[in-house]
Amino acid sequence: MHQAQARLATAHDARPGARPRTRLQLLRSHWPLMLRRTLLGERRTVTAWAERDAAALGVHLAAGGAGPVGGDRLGLEVRVGAGSTLVLGEVSPTVLLPGPHGEESRFDVGIRVEAGGTLAWLPQPVIAAHGCRHRTAVHVALAAGARLLLREEVLFGRYGEQPGALRQRLRVEVEDRPLYDQELAAGPDAPGWDGPAVTGGRHAVGSVLLVDPAADPHARTDDDGGGGGADSAVMALPGPGLLISALAPDSTALRRRLDAALDGVLAAPPSPDRAPRAACAVRGSSV
Repeated sequence: MHQAQARLATAHDARPGARPRTRLQLLRSHWPLMLRRTLLGERRTVTAWAERDAAALGVHLAAGGAGPVGGDRLGLEVRVGAGSTLVLGEVSPTVLLPGPHGEESRFDVGIRVEAGGTLAWLPQPVIAAHGCRHRTAVHVALAAGARLLLREEVLFGRYGEQPGALRQRLRVEVEDRPLYDQELAAGPDAPGWDGPAVTGGRHAVGSVLLVDPAADPHARTDDDGGGGGADSAVMALPGPGLLISALAPDSTALRRRLDAALDGVLAAPPSPDRAPRAACAVRGSSV
C-alpha cells in the first residue's frame, strides 16, 4: 500500500515590455506520484486557448509504479496563481488494479484557480481493470474570471475483460457557488451502469468541461468528426461553461469524438463583452 501527496503551485510573472509568463512556485511530489516540468505538447487549439492571456507553464504527472493498487491513498493539490496559466498533463494512461486484500484505492484532488488564472488539465485515460476497487474525488474552486478546461476519459476494463468497481466524482465551484457536480459509478458495485441510462453498453466514456467567461454559451459542432451521432453532445451549463460528453466503443473513437467537438468549441471566437452570469448548480449521477 502506498501513500503519496503531490503539490503544485504557479504564479504570474510580469516583466516590463514582455508578454506575461507563468513561473513555477512549488513542485513537490513523492513516489509513486511524480510531477515533472515539461513542454506543452498539446493540441494547437488547446494551447492557443490556454495561452490567451499569458504564456503557459507545462507540467506532467508521471506514475512511478503500477496502479493505483487496492489500498493506495494518493493526493494532488494544485494552486494556479492569479493571472498565471498552467497546462497539466499525464505521461501515460492510469490502470486501476486490485490489491492483495480487496481494499479500495483512492485519489483525491484539490484545485484552486485564482482570479484571472487558467488551468488546462488533460489527463490520460483511466482504465478500470477487472477486480479493482477505486474512488476518485476531484474538487475545483475557481475565483472570479478564472478559466478551466478539464478532460476525463474512462475505459471499462482492459480488452476482453469486465471492469472492476469505479466511482469518480467531479465538483466545480465558481466564486464559491456550485457550477457542476457529477459522479460516475461503474462495475459490480453499480447495478445498471451499463444500461441505456448510463453507458448503453459502450466500453468508453469521456467528457470535457470548459469554464470560460468569454466563451460562446451557444457554441455547437455540426459534425463530431467521428460519426458519434447520439453518442456525443455539447451542452451549455447554467453558468459560464460548456460540457462536452461522449460515449464510444473504444478509446480511439472516444478521443476522436472529444477532440473534434472540443476543436469546434475552441474555434468559436471569444466574446469578451459577454457579462458573466451567476453560477448555478448542475448536479447529476450516472447511477
